[in-house]
Amino acid sequence: SKIILVSISSMLIANCPIDTVQYLNKINKILSEFSLLSPLTHNVYFESCNLVSINTLQHKNLKLDSIAAIAFLKMEKDAAKDSIKFRIASAFRTVDRQSSIINRKLKKGIPIDSILKENTLPGYSEHHSGRAVDFLAENSYSLSTDFENTKTFKWLTEHGNKYGFYLSYPKNNKDGIMYEPWHWMYRNQ
Repeated sequence: SKIILVSISSMLIANCPIDTVQYLNKINKILSEFSLLSPLTHNVYFESCNLVSINTLQHKNLKLDSIAAIAFLKMEKDAAKDSIKFRIASAFRTVDRQSSIINRKLKKGIPIDSILKENTLPGYSEHHSGRAVDFLAENSYSLSTDFENTKTFKWLTEHGNKYGFYLSYPKNNKDGIMYEPWHWMYRNQ
């Protein structure tokens, strides 16, 4: 038990140098490949370098920033006491992964304007921070607004903020992203 606490403590204070200029240049290069400029109204999210695995039942490779992971695992444990079992579709995502998601949709012929209503540009996704989680409905394998009708959504709405998790994209949000009842971010507020 003490070893785990020491391990977690060292993850929380890990030195994590990020070359901001290099990171922003990478984002701008990707955006230029999409023939887009950097959006001035959106926040850039840096990729977390304090990632830990949250090893859910569905996935072994899902990672969150260490601070968000501690809050998530506590929230998951407490939800289980209320018979809520979290199913996670996505957590940390790199800029390159975000770029490949958008490229895949472009290759399917989906216009960039439509894509940007459901995906943020590489460099602007909350998933890069390692603090965002996409939840799945029970017996579902894709993200859907039907998630708002689940016991998990109701539980998150009532309890998520106690653990620092908030719904990022409610209906009619200021970011212009479609309503995403499945997408929650740790903000420690």
